[in-house]
Amino acid sequence: MQENRKKKQLNYLDIARGIGIIVVILAHVDTGDNPMCSWIGSFCMAIFFFVSGALLHYLDRWRNESFTQIIVKRLKGVLYPYFSFSALIILYYTFMRVVFRQGSFSNIAEIVKSTLTLSGYDALWFMPTLFFAEVICVLLLRYFGRGSDSGSDETGIAYKRGLRKEWIGFISVTALSLICYCVLHYGIIEEYADGWFTFVKFTRVLMSSVFIYAGYFYFEYKDRILKINHKAMITACIIWLIIDFPIAQPNHFVDYSFVRIVSLPLQYLTGILTSFAILYLGEVLNIKSRPLEYFGKNSLTMMATHNPLPVLGTIYELYKKYVPSIGRYGDDIIILLLVLLAEIPIVMFVNRFLPFIVRWPKSKKKV
Repeated sequence: MQENRKKKQLNYLDIARGIGIIVVILAHVDTGDNPMCSWIGSFCMAIFFFVSGALLHYLDRWRNESFTQIIVKRLKGVLYPYFSFSALIILYYTFMRVVFRQGSFSNIAEIVKSTLTLSGYDALWFMPTLFFAEVICVLLLRYFGRGSDSGSDETGIAYKRGLRKEWIGFISVTALSLICYCVLHYGIIEEYADGWFTFVKFTRVLMSSVFIYAGYFYFEYKDRILKINHKAMITACIIWLIIDFPIAQPNHFVDYSFVRIVSLPLQYLTGILTSFAILYLGEVLNIKSRPLEYFGKNSLTMMATHNPLPVLGTIYELYKKYVPSIGRYGDDIIILLLVLLAEIPIVMFVNRFLPFIVRWPKSKKKV
């Protein structure tokens, strides 16, 4: 019974991540300031952090882990693939420069620099941000939260007191992120340089922590939410997914990585509610989609290859050169589908021959 429950939960979380990676690629296909990009930017990154928060609650072994164990586990799970994929990308561009004389060594040096300073080349910025955001959330939940002995007492005083304390950490992170956002938004500090620490990176991590907390609390209250009238909740979620499009427009083109956002409160509203709606509908309607699950399970590889490697760029250039245009959005959708098709053999190759790039190699147990 427990095994089936876990499988069902992981399925709809994979579907959510699958939706996330598809809209991220679509956002990279068309990066202009237009209604579709405004809508995509309202939730495309938030949903990944939201799912991470949901998994943080579901897989709560961290409550019994030491500080060192928490850091090491996240180093292996997040920063390890960041450095391994970065190395793969550096090797690719070095090969292209040496063998085919394409690109420049200065560009390769910039990729190395962005990797070492944890800025991340292109979409790879996501992984260091996730690492620091998860560490912050776990440490705050350990300090402002329930102990390992109170988690099983769902009606006990210790549980309720610990739950109230967990909200302190969430409110603190949200308030600090809004303060940092205002500092950047109003030009008090303008710092976009690639260094070991920049104010932009710090703000970005805090923003991501807010979405992780939101996903965590979604799972905390999920059983209560599921007791609410399903028809009413399904209707409300569908209505929100429809009206999110016009509501998100004032934020225009959202550049999450550089915290170039017109309104961070609006970003929180759209990102959290859209992620909530997608997860809720996925579970309640028991949505099944093998392609979305496949993309969700391999979203890390797709995030690290579709744009950091010139997969999208090559397809985009060939399409624009040889295929007659059918309109901006029509072209975007076709290019998106072509990129997704191109990513499938890449994912298969990595999973088959380079699995050590995605995950920390497991040590063989001696018999």
